[in-house]
Amino acid sequence: MIKVCFLISSLCNEGPVNVVYNILQHIDYTVFDISIITFIPEKENSKMEEFKKLPIQICQLSPERKIGPLCLFFRLRKAVNSIHPDILHAHCPRSLYLVPFLSKNYIKMYTIHNYPGELQRVLYGKWKGEMVIALNHFFSRRIDCAVCCAPNIQADYLKQKGWSFPCISNGSSFPIWQQDNFQRNKLRKQFGLRDDLKYFIFVGRFSPEKNPGKLIRVFKRLKDKPIGLILLGDGPLWTALKKEEDDRILLPGFQNNVYEYLIASDIYISASNGEGLANTLLESMSIGLPMLLSDIPSHEIVLSQMPQVVGFLFNQNNENDLCNKIEQVLKLNAKNTACIVQSIFLEHYTAKKMSTSYQRLYYTLLNKKQIRK
Repeated sequence: MIKVCFLISSLCNEGPVNVVYNILQHIDYTVFDISIITFIPEKENSKMEEFKKLPIQICQLSPERKIGPLCLFFRLRKAVNSIHPDILHAHCPRSLYLVPFLSKNYIKMYTIHNYPGELQRVLYGKWKGEMVIALNHFFSRRIDCAVCCAPNIQADYLKQKGWSFPCISNGSSFPIWQQDNFQRNKLRKQFGLRDDLKYFIFVGRFSPEKNPGKLIRVFKRLKDKPIGLILLGDGPLWTALKKEEDDRILLPGFQNNVYEYLIASDIYISASNGEGLANTLLESMSIGLPMLLSDIPSHEIVLSQMPQVVGFLFNQNNENDLCNKIEQVLKLNAKNTACIVQSIFLEHYTAKKMSTSYQRLYYTLLNKKQIRK
């Protein structure tokens, strides 16, 4: 058996955690023995119970409260030595910074979920953000294999640093929706959606870099248009933005049934300032929704793969441009768009394809290690 140990801050319902879960849903458990080590206490939106249903071992280094980095490292070293994996697969900055100091007996790899830059400055502030960016670059070069989760991240490293990292694109485990209008209408009624509106849906964290407030502002400007907006998720901005809710703009908060909300919606929208490759975008592709996306590299790449127009990019710093693109995306043929989007999803972005690619990489890394011996 090949023993792979995943390292991640916690199992809360966020992008990197969903990547790990999607890998494990399709991994060959007759070949791979899987364990997970987490670093901080679980949040309310934890996926711990879902992970426990998988045939894996889970070790929580700090289940009750956060601990300092030195104590965390000693607990990590003890846990890893007990598991004695062939491969350590890190998915968060904490693990990236600590893994290089562990024994050289383990193969160490790290999935890069976004290119270090603006996101770190937003999350940590200017000076601390710059330090985090520098640390990410420093330690990414001190492990055996760093893997980019999207082609744009791979291109950024090559262009900005001259570093050539492999790329395995994120994938979604959502099934292809079969365009069942009876189901769609039933869900729209269940969620209280109006029949006379086309609903745009945002799914993500309510934080400044995602720009949910800007979306609300623009849709309030367009109050005479037959459109509505659904914003799913939570985060630091949610409480304040919830006050802006009206009969056209809905903020249900964090929801576990994202798939059903996507089915009930008409168009996927993201105004994010930066993404690696957003799982929510891939999930919307399984439904076949048209896309209205901020003009960042990961969004540009996805749209560039489409053989026909299935959505539009807009300048996230220009609300007038967003208004114009809303008008344009409403003109797309929903049936034709769905067919194209779902075909590209199946070709490039399924969880099974992603998991298979990682399993091949594990084999490759082990073979290289054995050859060196």
